[in-house]
Amino acid sequence: MYEIKPSVHGFVMGKNIVTNAQAHTKKRYVLNLDLTDFFPSINFGRVRGMFMATPYGLHPDVATVLAQICCHNNQLPQGAPTSPIVTNMICAKMDSQLQRLAKEYKATYTRYADDITFSTTLPKLPEELAYIVAEEDVDKIFIGNKLLSIINDNGFKVNEKKIRLQSRESHQEVTGLTTNLFPNVDRKYVRQVRAMLHAWAKFGLEAVEKEYQEKSEFKPRLSTKEKSNFRQVLRGKIEFIGMVKGRNNSIYQKYLKQYQLLSTLVIS
Repeated sequence: MYEIKPSVHGFVMGKNIVTNAQAHTKKRYVLNLDLTDFFPSINFGRVRGMFMATPYGLHPDVATVLAQICCHNNQLPQGAPTSPIVTNMICAKMDSQLQRLAKEYKATYTRYADDITFSTTLPKLPEELAYIVAEEDVDKIFIGNKLLSIINDNGFKVNEKKIRLQSRESHQEVTGLTTNLFPNVDRKYVRQVRAMLHAWAKFGLEAVEKEYQEKSEFKPRLSTKEKSNFRQVLRGKIEFIGMVKGRNNSIYQKYLKQYQLLSTLVIS
């Protein structure tokens, strides 16, 4: 029977990016790394093998059928409803190993899909997790041998372009949220929502949907998908602020009231 590891926050009931970030607040060091090609790297053979192995122990024929249901073109398809839970099942062994590694070196470990985070209050980050090497006047971060070995032995690779080591003297971020003191929405995100509301109030909904991207004063610009669903995207962004900051937060309530007022004007 599959048991959800306490370190896993992605695709788990009652957990989300906020609970994931919460585990890494008020830490001296925060280490972020991503796994390369997370879903595609889990192929049919790995899924079938998982179903046949402990703790499932399914008959090979049953394991084959289940793997065929879960996979497409010999890999887990991103976006399929089965893929998230299968990835957590596949990563169960790795999560246990990384939890033990974190405990050994007085650190905290969490994983949200392919996003792995370690943090610690120690004066120095253990080299078994990561270390810095100066290369041509630029500090480069390398993953420690023990950590890298566990990840590679479990069939995954680290995306070297997305390794970040953040000290508490700088901006610390985990799964898109600021974590220096408590999980919080980045200021740029809040400013973008404010700019979207201002644009709607000043130019009208129809004009904003057509011209928002061309207005240089309203940066950052929206993608084509966001542009064509302005109201839905804006409401989603406001609700995201509420999820992170809380429904009683003054900023959330202020933006929600502005949105509701503008929506009423459109309907009327």
